Amino acid sequence: MTHSIVSLALLITLASGSTSLAHPHEAQSPADFATQLSAAFQNAAENIKPSVVRIGTAEVVPHTTGYHWRTGVPFIEGTGSGLIISADGYIATNDHVVADADIILVTLHDGRQFEAEAVGRDRQSDLAVIRIEASDLTPATFADPATTHVGQWVLAVGSPFGLSHSYSAGIISATGRSNLGLSRFEHMVQTDAAINPGNSGGPLVDLHGHVVGVNTAIKTLVGTGVGVGFAIPVDMVQQVCGSLIEHGDARRGFLGVSLQDLNPAIRETLGPNASLCQISRVYPNLPAHAAGLQAGDVIQAINDHPIRSTAELMHAVAVLPPGDTCCITFKRGDTVNTAAATLTRRAERQRP
Repeated sequence: MTHSIVSLALLITLASGSTSLAHPHEAQSPADFATQLSAAFQNAAENIKPSVVRIGTAEVVPHTTGYHWRTGVPFIEGTGSGLIISADGYIATNDHVVADADIILVTLHDGRQFEAEAVGRDRQSDLAVIRIEASDLTPATFADPATTHVGQWVLAVGSPFGLSHSYSAGIISATGRSNLGLSRFEHMVQTDAAINPGNSGGPLVDLHGHVVGVNTAIKTLVGTGVGVGFAIPVDMVQQVCGSLIEHGDARRGFLGVSLQDLNPAIRETLGPNASLCQISRVYPNLPAHAAGLQAGDVIQAINDHPIRSTAELMHAVAVLPPGDTCCITFKRGDTVNTAAATLTRRAERQRP
């Protein structure tokens, strides 16, 4: 038990940004351990606080709807959260937070309020970018996607039920969650940090206060946020929001294939990390065809990043911009091969 406390304290000290532990071989009391953990959470909260905003949306309501029948003034319809991603006023949030808004009101951590303009929305990923004209803004720092691991401490930050700058702690319960019915490109980070209505669009951060995802949904049977929350992973956030800022729409890489998942039972013979992602069709005159891929090929990696399912391949391609050339590792029969494919732009209804 003593060794466990020392090990955990060392991990928390490193995670919170410290590079040394005064007495790494001395047993720590539970109180000392709790103090270190508390300090790590406080550090994360202070680092991310200036970058998180509250978003209020309003819709101009006609007299005939029954809302504000005397005045017809805007009716505040919803509350969400957002994340400052640049010093010149760009803010990332969920598409469903701002989708039907006629007016978007942003409240900063210091109480300043600004009306925002919509820059771009992407329903496929449930991401959107808005912008305010303001000074002295602190953009968030994004974590390296490769450092996101199951069991990692995280904080969910936002405005649940309109309560600005609320923090809840938990761990990353899983990564790469798909088939949730939330968006087309699902590769979600799952967390047990409490996420409730109003948290949507706010960040999920590590103990450095670096963003590992954007909170987007909860899964519950009773309408509460207990237990299972989901965040859009940081690489998808960066790619989509960057495209929305530059082009006004989301521009994704596109291979030009149809996919199918093989029977998971094959992992009993091929190993637990075997890829199940098989190409079922290659469309002519598109990147996969030009790279020499064929129906029946099993995709094993993209740019040396292992692929285990069709959802993982869709995510790996979607976070790459059109024009990028990616290295595809695939298995054909008993032979492992590589091919270079230069991605084109994905159209709204195209395959990966």
